[in-house]
Amino acid sequence: MKIIFRGLTLLLFFSCTEKASEQIAEGAIQTQTYTENQLENLQITLDTLKVDVGEELVISSAYYGFGLSEVGKSIFFSESQSSEIHEIDLADLKLLRRIPFEKDGPNRAPDFVESFDVLPGDEFMLANYAIQAIYNDQAEKIQDLKLQAEEYDGIDESLGGLHSSLAVSPDKKKAFSLPAPFGEFTAGLAVLDLESKTGELLKLPALDLTQNFQVTFSQNGGITTSGDMIRMEKIKDQLVIYSGSTADIYLYDMPSDSLMLLKFDHQLVENQKKGTFKTQAASQEERVEISGEIRKQINFYGFIWDDSRQQYFRFGAKENGLNESGERLPVDVYLFSYDSDFNLLGEKKVEELPNLFFNSFFFDGKIYNYRPVDEDPGFVVMTLEF
Repeated sequence: MKIIFRGLTLLLFFSCTEKASEQIAEGAIQTQTYTENQLENLQITLDTLKVDVGEELVISSAYYGFGLSEVGKSIFFSESQSSEIHEIDLADLKLLRRIPFEKDGPNRAPDFVESFDVLPGDEFMLANYAIQAIYNDQAEKIQDLKLQAEEYDGIDESLGGLHSSLAVSPDKKKAFSLPAPFGEFTAGLAVLDLESKTGELLKLPALDLTQNFQVTFSQNGGITTSGDMIRMEKIKDQLVIYSGSTADIYLYDMPSDSLMLLKFDHQLVENQKKGTFKTQAASQEERVEISGEIRKQINFYGFIWDDSRQQYFRFGAKENGLNESGERLPVDVYLFSYDSDFNLLGEKKVEELPNLFFNSFFFDGKIYNYRPVDEDPGFVVMTLEF
């Protein structure tokens, strides 16, 4: 395992502050910021598209987790309520096939899916607290992962299940998760060697501030937490580990087994949340109220890779609470663009967006956001002109 220690850009060297010294000590890389805003003249067109499912009956509201096919022409959704995977052709907007999974026997799949990952060759990782396994497109279990902490040398047994935010490397030799003991904060990035049954836990100190923007209500042994979370997404051969609380991210490169911290300097929004909030609420109503106040500050979403432009995009949002009638006020939505090395190219406030475009993907140079249309699967499609 390598943790990257590289010098920062000359821009940062010229301002040798105490903060810069801290960044160098922890191996941070300061990304560059635009001199000309790529998105200054951004124009957006929105379309709503409905998927043709023929005579099939699908529960479009139950789609949970998705991944593009290897060639990027179709998308797979986990349909959590019936232990199925649905493949949708993106060019023709048709349901191509349903892959039903067994609920008993040697090929048993999770009854509900907490983590879903699409692997090369139309193979799928499905996981929850009880089952973590890889299946082929015939719904046959081809690899049982058994992701319990006691199964892996180098991982503290107190971490328990390792299925949270789970991803698998394309060669199926490693798994990655963001474990947290029950009721506690994310412990770090678990890197697990599936062949040798060894692992290591990599700390993510730059995201520790996320704890300050979570609120929990506990009752009768149950815990409800809202606010910001540490999340992970797999893009190509990399993992992007991020939090809504800060623009900064950790980037884990699978081929080189290296972790680095990337720092950003946005001009249009703050680079991280500030202030102090109660982290333990006395009631559900107080939890909702506190989390609403947290969301009034900038919240950063995951990155989206646009293969046609060879660059990344990312959304951010600020909520504005309720009006006097108790109706939710419009959300301030921001779009950010970056080059392939995560240098900031542009940023723009997006006016009158009908829904937040988190959990999105690019197809044919446009941003697709899943949203059911009537009772069928569908997408809101954003065309960008700049």
